[in-house]
Amino acid sequence: MAAKSLDPSIAARVVADWRTGEYSQRQLADKHKISTGKAAQLTKGVAQDAAAIVSAGIEYRSALAAQGERMVSAVTEVVDRKVARMEYLNDAAIINVREAMTADCADQQDYRHRATTIKSALEVVDPQRGTGVAVQINNTNQVVEGAARELVESRLAALAARE
Repeated sequence: MAAKSLDPSIAARVVADWRTGEYSQRQLADKHKISTGKAAQLTKGVAQDAAAIVSAGIEYRSALAAQGERMVSAVTEVVDRKVARMEYLNDAAIINVREAMTADCADQQDYRHRATTIKSALEVVDPQRGTGVAVQINNTNQVVEGAARELVESRLAALAARE
């Protein structure tokens, strides 16, 4: 007898809940009405990397709860504006990288420009990884593009999904 396939949206919710670090596999199984084995299968190798985001969200909401309605509105407006600007800069950096990666390079100066464009974009999009990228002109494709490719592809997919 073939196993019943799991709805992809449920699988995505299980993984998202797991990443928060707030649930055990048994708790996920109970919450999403799946077996503990299925929960273990879905979460195997998945990092619980969103715990810091959960903590920041709690801190943000707790701080806002202590404020009046006008202050909450003002803070929310500023945060929304800054997040929108950050997303715009990230998107622009990714577009610059896409153009740099597809441009023909005729000489060392072109490779240097490509490398610095990619390095700058990495510093905008992922500051922790970007500052550690070495720019070595004679080996640009392997060093810089190799470090950026996965990040660029995921951001381009996100951009395409929004369009």
